[in-house]
Amino acid sequence: DAPGTAAWRLGPTGPADAVSGYPDRVSVTPGESFGLHVSTTAAAFRVSAFRIGWYGGAGARRIWASGRTPGRARAAPRVLAATRTVFADWPVTLPVDTTGWPEGAYLLRLEADTGHQRYIPFVVRSTDGTGRTVLLHAPATWQAYNRWGGASLYTGADGGYAGRSLAVSFDRPYDGSGAEKFLTYERALVVLAERLGIPLAYSTGTDVHRDPGVLRGAHALVCLGHDEYWT
Repeated sequence: DAPGTAAWRLGPTGPADAVSGYPDRVSVTPGESFGLHVSTTAAAFRVSAFRIGWYGGAGARRIWASGRTPGRARAAPRVLAATRTVFADWPVTLPVDTTGWPEGAYLLRLEADTGHQRYIPFVVRSTDGTGRTVLLHAPATWQAYNRWGGASLYTGADGGYAGRSLAVSFDRPYDGSGAEKFLTYERALVVLAERLGIPLAYSTGTDVHRDPGVLRGAHALVCLGHDEYWT
């Protein structure tokens, strides 16, 4: 097994506009590509992809790193007035090819030239859960509580309930570190399961909604942490 690294942990995030981003898909299967939408006040940034796991206690392995990519600060988000839905509407900054990436739970770490960093959670999902325990990540719940751009399904820009979003979009980064819900509710279970040698398959609530095939033949399905948005 390839060595792990403790270098996955986040450095200083800096101001909210220092660096942030989001993928154009919540997950892919190994070998598929996706796009990263990034905004930064720095001249350039890099991205590192860390697969979360036991790795002898290190907690993650670096699977991929980008080259130095020119940075640009993007415009303020767009808000759909009828539902107070926040959209970043940024163009794709960097295409990412996951050829050679193992299935798993990932933290993509944006690293601005200024030294500021922020996470993007991402899943390289399994298509076959036969004989394995399926770990169901909860990006719909992450997004429901996400206040990036001013509003979540629970609070508006003033912090009150009345101004909350009535619908939320995946077309925006997560607030704070960029991966607060994953780090709080899900990371430790991924690490523990791999430490115990439990054969895992990885998916998300949105993927199982679209195609539940990964559940066929699975030994168990574990909904991680605070998963409350599913059909």
